[in-house]
Amino acid sequence: MKKRLVFSVSTRHVGVAALLMWLATPGFANDGRNRYEQGVPAQLFHWHEPAGAGSGYRVLAEDQAGGADGDPAYRWVTRPALALVRLASRRTHEVLGAAPLPYPVFDLASENGDTPLKMEAEGARGRHPGNSHDGGWNLDLGYYLSSEKGQVETPDYAACTEHHKVGAEGKLLEARQCTGPADRLDTPRQTFFLLELLRMDRAQFGGEWVEAIGIDAEVRAAVLVQARQWAAQRRHGVTPALVEALGAVFASSPYEGWATSHHHHIHLRLRALDTSGRYRDAFKRLIDADQALEARLLAGSAAAARGCALITELSSFNLARSLDLRVTGCTQPAELMGLRFRFQGGAWSPPLDPLDPLHHVIPAPTRAQFSTAPAEVELAFADGQRALLRREVALPAQAPWLRVRVEARDFVARTRALPEGLDVTLDHPPAHAALITSLDLLVWRQGATAPERVSLSPASPRATVTAPETVESMEAEVGLSKRVRLRVPVPRSAPAS
Repeated sequence: MKKRLVFSVSTRHVGVAALLMWLATPGFANDGRNRYEQGVPAQLFHWHEPAGAGSGYRVLAEDQAGGADGDPAYRWVTRPALALVRLASRRTHEVLGAAPLPYPVFDLASENGDTPLKMEAEGARGRHPGNSHDGGWNLDLGYYLSSEKGQVETPDYAACTEHHKVGAEGKLLEARQCTGPADRLDTPRQTFFLLELLRMDRAQFGGEWVEAIGIDAEVRAAVLVQARQWAAQRRHGVTPALVEALGAVFASSPYEGWATSHHHHIHLRLRALDTSGRYRDAFKRLIDADQALEARLLAGSAAAARGCALITELSSFNLARSLDLRVTGCTQPAELMGLRFRFQGGAWSPPLDPLDPLHHVIPAPTRAQFSTAPAEVELAFADGQRALLRREVALPAQAPWLRVRVEARDFVARTRALPEGLDVTLDHPPAHAALITSLDLLVWRQGATAPERVSLSPASPRATVTAPETVESMEAEVGLSKRVRLRVPVPRSAPAS
């Protein structure tokens, strides 16, 4: 059904329109697109639960109260980023001992490389602003804590007891930032971990990799005090230059969007360095070290025997999943005479590459719900003994809407002159409806300060604009995931035939 519009006349405000257009540029995400992608989809890896108690981190089984993100469907990351953070976690554990509450892993990226979004009853909702979690180079990591007892809910993953404001009748409301000191922060471990990230970056990548660390202002203050103390005491190899570098990458500015929502986590943003370029060898060393660490952590588990350990890595390329199985850490590889792999209790398969006989890759399934499945390798040794190594592999849910990619050019506006006005329609691929949360027609009249707006039905976006002689220009505004606005030009007249 057509909607009949009668618009009032006002004066156009160019400044506001320019700002809205800037906010709606296609670089903003929650649209199924990865802004880091350059022609080839990214290969992302799923960050699984710790291999052992000494890993130095933890994962959550699901989203928690207070905005602590734990859904495993959003723990996809690039392999180098995964290695960097896990190595820093382990180093923190080795130097300062087991943490009472290691940091939890929050949201990373969606499997399609986009910023995570969630489907709710009222439609798609971006879990984070715009493109802030695209590409697998942006990682939300909770804080090391000394306590999780909160004023309103427990567990409370905020670094501060006070992160509330007083509402009506004295009720405490979430302020989304620390309003008091970071009294529940495990400051030594948090500080060491952040310094270790920068130390590895400076040593192997010339300080070019870590772009920013979004952090609450109260946590930032506590960390820098600790870091300066260590530099003055010459402890843990901390230098004034390293402390200065840490302060330089911290981001807490309200003007850049960092001030709020970081009371319970940091946002580690890494530059998307070319992994096959000048730092190729450095990236390989980092990943090799991480895999060797995983093998050591698995010692004594069902995934290890006679010095050998089964490493499992679930990856996704353009939403096609693979499971990488690798036997590593064998102290006497010459005694290993043969091996075979299987997944989900299926048929046994030998490794396919004779030049890499301890490695095997198989397709991994996609499912609508989270599940796990066993990966196994059977080892045959020279003394006639056999060993079966087994690991449970997490298979996060893969939603069908992950295949939807929305761009402004996908929307085509058409105008037809009728006696009663301009008949405007907006066509788009039906699949895009999964991400569309609003659709408006904006009409700029001569002398207007703001556009006149009408809400259109995504199922049948059509309207009639009256008094076409007063129309300066028209645009369609497409809202995606309650986070993004795309602008589509609407012609004032039908094209000449």
